[in-house]
Amino acid sequence: MILSLDESIQKLKTEILSQDWSLSPRKIEPLQAAFICLKNRFSTRKNALAILTMADSVLLYAQNRQDQVPPEFIDFLKETMAHVVNMYEDSKLDPDRDAEVFKRVYSKFAKLKEKVAAEKGGSPEPTGHVAEAPIDLDPWAAPISLDDAIPDLAQAKAVPQASTRILVQTAAKAVEPKPLPIQPGAMIRAITIGKLPLVIAEEHIALIKPLSAKKRKKYIQSSQIPLKDLGGWFRRLSGQMKGPLALLKNSKLKKLTLPLMIPRGIGLTDIPDEEATMLVVVSNGNWHGVILCRTLEQVATPLLSLTRAKNGDIIGPARLGEDQELQLLNISQLLEREGFLFMPE
Repeated sequence: MILSLDESIQKLKTEILSQDWSLSPRKIEPLQAAFICLKNRFSTRKNALAILTMADSVLLYAQNRQDQVPPEFIDFLKETMAHVVNMYEDSKLDPDRDAEVFKRVYSKFAKLKEKVAAEKGGSPEPTGHVAEAPIDLDPWAAPISLDDAIPDLAQAKAVPQASTRILVQTAAKAVEPKPLPIQPGAMIRAITIGKLPLVIAEEHIALIKPLSAKKRKKYIQSSQIPLKDLGGWFRRLSGQMKGPLALLKNSKLKKLTLPLMIPRGIGLTDIPDEEATMLVVVSNGNWHGVILCRTLEQVATPLLSLTRAKNGDIIGPARLGEDQELQLLNISQLLEREGFLFMPE
């Protein structure tokens, strides 16, 4: 079974709020498929990847076990899935927060390992300093085994513990819809990045320039665009800009060098487009950067509706007309991750 990123997140949300506290093979298989997809998504975030791996090990424990899984294992699984959903939907990456969440999850995971060891008659590991476990346990890609041989145990009670109610309340908050970044009526433009047609909010576009093959090669190699390259002999650079960059003095503007940013998401390439014909300077407040594209509509159209279905830097489908719907690029998130923060004096 293969699940998309959106399907994987939705599967986690469904299981978090489900009142069925069993882990049957019918439920385990799609969850494992969701974890595989999400591990690829969080491959560069070691703490998130570790949390997913610990959750996956609980699924393996349930899969190998003949009896019903004790409720504390279900508690742990639902809690870890809620953390993963929060990490996915939070637009701002916070490594310190990820590390703190990992420590809490690892502490509970270690107690589950002690429980399994005690049931087998083994020697449980001490938990006195488990919260200070190193966060760079490498590679964390292989499942962390809770147990190698599942003992014959009496059937555990399936009644959730009192603490589970708190967990479900926390999980419910994780699936509450967040406010949309732009509202219907906002102006948007169709843009093609690589081979993927998207839309971009008009308010983020600061400058559009045609791109020669020579300049494209230069910018891709350096991953930077000096703004002085975008000026002309008879037109002041600041006069061509829109938004915050238009307010800067021309002499200061020409000294700026902006990063070449690469939007992420399913359908988007992870390298700059070597067939791009245009560059677009984008801004959001004091954050600025440049993206390359193949086409950009000259005329903006109003947004009719927007549905959140997050996919990397793609917010979700935006409706432009009765029969036209394109994915909206999240410029704010892209800029905060890869853009240049310039604070004018």
